[in-house]
Formats: sequence, structure tokens, C-alpha cells
Amino acid sequence: MGETEGVIKFNLTFADEQLEDIDVTSLSRWRTILKDRGLIGQEPDRYDGYGFGNISMRCEQGFIISGTQTGGLDGVTLDDYALCEHWDLSLNAITARGRVKPSSESLSHAAVYDVHVDVNWALHAHSPDLWQNAESLGIVTTDRSVAYGTPEMALEVRRHIENMPLPGIFSMGGHEDGIFTFAESLEEAGQLMMEELSRARALKNGEF
Repeated sequence: MGETEGVIKFNLTFADEQLEDIDVTSLSRWRTILKDRGLIGQEPDRYDGYGFGNISMRCEQGFIISGTQTGGLDGVTLDDYALCEHWDLSLNAITARGRVKPSSESLSHAAVYDVHVDVNWALHAHSPDLWQNAESLGIVTTDRSVAYGTPEMALEVRRHIENMPLPGIFSMGGHEDGIFTFAESLEEAGQLMMEELSRARALKNGEF
């Protein structure tokens, strides 16, 4: 890879404190589904051993997102999520709190929530099958010269999804294997990921 996976590149103002009264049960359930399929995780032979993939949900205070380098955990609690309360894409800045710092891909999640006020859930998975076949599957892809976790990527995301119907999906051209789905409901975001993964694998096997 030309970049180090999982490194926070944005300007982070972070308060290490306990989060309370935020229900992450449904989000964690889908995290388990994605992890069981290798779309979230941490493996020694992938991405230099760094964790990969993250998930988020909109909430009253901003959005909750899985913490940086939590991909390898088998089970998660609220302590494994961060609450992003304020962000500014132009300044490459996020203010967050929790017991763990927010995912390195938080700016891309923020861009999704900024563009689509009806979106409540976003899933960022890593799938070689989907990423390598995005064009054949008709999946929108961001500029391959734009790296993850940067203001440029956040702007790329905004540009590509501005007029995209929900649920939506896009491939991150400059972020190896990176795929996003987002929707008003968690089930829609999750099912879209599963359906497109099935299509990608069928294409790979010559069945599509």
C-alpha cells in the first residue's frame, strides 16, 4: 500500500471521557455481520496488520463512530465508539469525545451526513471484490489520487453523492478496498452492502 492504514490525518480535539445513554446495539449487531464476512477486522497479512473498516450512526449530538483500530475486537461496547460532536471539512478538523479516538475515516462519514440530512447510518467496509470490480458493477468511484482521511477525500465524497439516491454506495478510489454504503435505515445500508458483495463475487466467478 502507498499509505498507512488507520492513521488519523485530521486535526482532532478529543476529550477522554465516558459516553452514556447512547444505544449502539443495532450498530454493533451489523458490525458483527460485517466482521464475520471479513469486511471489518484486523489481520496480519492485510494492510500491514492494522485494523480496517468502521461504522457510524447519526445521533442528537452529532454522530457515533467506531474507534480507531478497533477492527480486531470480537465484541464491542459503547466504550469502543467515539462521539463526533463538531467538524469542519474545510479545516480538516473534528471535535470528539469517548474512551477511544474516532476512526481515521471520520471526515468521510461527516461528509455523508452533511450532504444527506435523511441519512442516519454509514458503513465503511474493506472488500477487494467490490473495490476491484466497482466500475463493472456501476459503483461510483472517487478519484484514485485522493487519499483517505483528508479534506480532499471528504470533498470528493460530497461531490459524488450529492445527487445520489438513497440507499447509496461508492468506492474510495484512493483508499485500497474501501467501500461505503449509507441510508436512512441501518437495514438498508447493510443489505445494500451484502447485495453488492454478492454481485461482486458472482462477477468474479463468471456468474454475472
